[in-house]
Amino acid sequence: MKALLLDDEPYCVELLGHLLKRHCPEIEITASFTDPIAALEYLRKHPSPNLVFLDVEMPRLNAFDLLNLLHPFTFKLIFTTAYDKYAVKAIKFSALDYLLKPIDIEELKSAVKKANSQQLVQASQLDMAAKYRNSENKAPDRIALCTAAGVDFVQLKEILYCSSDGSYTEVHLHTGNKIVLSKSLKELEELLPPSDFFRPHHSHLLNLQHIKRYIKGSGGEILMANGKRLPVARSRKLELLEKLGLNS
Repeated sequence: MKALLLDDEPYCVELLGHLLKRHCPEIEITASFTDPIAALEYLRKHPSPNLVFLDVEMPRLNAFDLLNLLHPFTFKLIFTTAYDKYAVKAIKFSALDYLLKPIDIEELKSAVKKANSQQLVQASQLDMAAKYRNSENKAPDRIALCTAAGVDFVQLKEILYCSSDGSYTEVHLHTGNKIVLSKSLKELEELLPPSDFFRPHHSHLLNLQHIKRYIKGSGGEILMANGKRLPVARSRKLELLEKLGLNS
């Protein structure tokens, strides 16, 4: 797999190149850049690499501006970024892959393995990520969910509830369909707006807009719009009742 590296910090490019050569021998680095304008000119004139490692925040052109100028493109993407909660959340919300600096070797190997098998990034994923990044703290009205078959784009209002199934998460939709994700319920919870979603139990995350009834008990139960009953942990009961505007 031929790869191009772009990061405005020379040390980061050098370190990433070293890690790839040492731990990911299947990657052949064909070009490295610290200037996004130079990388843009190179990508316009040369055959596209299979994979691009792309820093999110760079002077003159950030990652999303660069990709817009290259659209449509045929390479796969792995973003790299120092911690910026909005950039990271935007990337996660769009089901795109990323590496947090300083780059962990095992996470690097995992990202490369996924890049080998994943489909090309869809324009709608980039659009979603860019809009989220630019609006900073306002979540979009839909989310990209990465499955074994591809990427599903789902309106948040269509999600009834999500359930943990071991290392997988099942997303249950208003339509009656179910989407299975290879990510934990906690990861999904971190992406969804807390004003609309609540985790009443360690195994479930629900959309507050689709609650039909609260059933009293030690912790109680929630009856969802589709008739599904979800348990409420005793430790989450008071917070849930507050969100529902009910007295304990």
